[in-house]
Amino acid sequence: MKLELPKILFIGILVQIFATQGILMFNVFDFFGNWELKTLLHPIGVLMCVFYFVCKGLNRNTKLRLSIIESLLIAYFILSIIPLIINTESILEFYIAFREVVLIFILILIYSKSPISHKYWRRILKLLHILIVLNITFIILTYILGPEQYMKLVSGRFIWPIDPEYKFKISNFYSFWRSPGLIGESGAVGLFGILCYFLFLEDEKYNKKKIFPLILTILSFTRSIFLALIIFIFIKFLLKKKNLKKLEIIAPYSLPFLLIISIPLYLYNLLSVKSILMRIDHWFNDVNVNYNLIYGGAFGEVGGAARGEGFVSTLDSYWLLMLTSVGFVGIILVLFFLYEKSLGFQTRKIILISFCCTCFLITISQSIPFLVLFPLIFINRSFLNNNENDIKAN
Repeated sequence: MKLELPKILFIGILVQIFATQGILMFNVFDFFGNWELKTLLHPIGVLMCVFYFVCKGLNRNTKLRLSIIESLLIAYFILSIIPLIINTESILEFYIAFREVVLIFILILIYSKSPISHKYWRRILKLLHILIVLNITFIILTYILGPEQYMKLVSGRFIWPIDPEYKFKISNFYSFWRSPGLIGESGAVGLFGILCYFLFLEDEKYNKKKIFPLILTILSFTRSIFLALIIFIFIKFLLKKKNLKKLEIIAPYSLPFLLIISIPLYLYNLLSVKSILMRIDHWFNDVNVNYNLIYGGAFGEVGGAARGEGFVSTLDSYWLLMLTSVGFVGIILVLFFLYEKSLGFQTRKIILISFCCTCFLITISQSIPFLVLFPLIFINRSFLNNNENDIKAN
């Protein structure tokens, strides 16, 4: 049976989406006797999308044109591969470093130049909706069973807070459990929720179901994700003229309300900036690698490729990862690339601003849900009837 080229892209995206569900896939592959196979899902899905793009590019009837920014970014990343090869000692280290720094932009490029049918896109959203409901259900189950029994149910054992082998993590946020759901870790749960929320917003049918990913985002109890959501909602609010008029009226009376709200936040230490100050201290004192501010040069020496190296393996700042890996030149090219891909899409620009702010406090590209779902924001949905705020870019 002949497999149509667009179906390869569609299946590749589906495989990647299943890869975001770490605990679910762990149980599926564990049932067949080898849970480690779940780690292959993401690279297989990515390779299918790359294969689709290469085949499409080789087709004589298809003309793939790259903009100046796209060409410059690709050329710069190719040059950056040289220090990456030097700094990594194994194929696995190379893959992890490449995945955290470069892969997102490759997928954005592929998706932005790959029109997807309305049928396939709705199926993707349907799968996401099913997974959202399942994750909400299992998070509720965490509160019913308790963290110990829940982790024994989904992984067969309980190790607080993180399982050193499976990498599943359960923790607490004051009086709330940070459940891993079916994904594996609360931060990843939050990213899965907020990115699905953004994807649902731009679809007429699933916009009515956006409350579900919003609930999942809230149940993650992850402050960095909350920050991205708050920034997005706040900017959206300010961009409506009628809301600005309302704001002018209520602004003089808002100070007492804010003071009242801040009291419980202060009492429960939710306004503490201790963790931020600790991050800053780490950034200045614990990044013991040599890098150049202009071109980076430490590509592969920081981030997930530096496993077992403590803070250097997490960094807690995506922009620091990019600075040490590809330098200011790489960051500038990336920002121009993302800006170009957002021309004509107001919501897309607000999403980018939200994540750009959040990226100062989290190495967001170390999360599989982000690697999978963020590029889908840029997929070519030429079938959509865009509203006046989201006019399709040429």
